Amino acid sequence: MGLPLWTTTDVFAPGIALGHVVGRFGCLFAGCCYGRPTKLPWGITFSDPFAAANVGTPLGVALHPTQIYEAGAELLILGVLLWTERKGRSFAGRTFWLYMFLYAVSRFVIEFYRGDERGTVGMFSTSQFISIVLAPLAIVMLVWLSRVVAPEPKRARKAA
Repeated sequence: MGLPLWTTTDVFAPGIALGHVVGRFGCLFAGCCYGRPTKLPWGITFSDPFAAANVGTPLGVALHPTQIYEAGAELLILGVLLWTERKGRSFAGRTFWLYMFLYAVSRFVIEFYRGDERGTVGMFSTSQFISIVLAPLAIVMLVWLSRVVAPEPKRARKAA
């Protein structure tokens, strides 16, 4: 194929973030990936029996809208990725590993509000455990790539 690995992953990272935003709205509409019960005014109450039958969504109970939390986090991450890309990528792989780091941190936090049944690794959900591994790995990769990969040439900026 001949495509440069890290530059290619950088190109895909913003699209993955955007796809994740769309996907979490799909989760919201299906009732999956729901949150824990809450008394907060922005709690969301599901009423469709299909959601309960399909994924066990509690009906008639206000729940944290974790799908919206994650869609919002991914939208913020997308903004950060696009903003940093606009400033110029100092090395190939930066955008991808920045995405991995930001996603790991946001997912770790959002998992505390999730109410659906997921697996666990010790005292953490599987997603939190993966995040605990992924965030430091992303930092290591960012540092390593910044030292090993040749800086990318500066793009000429168009006059406004």
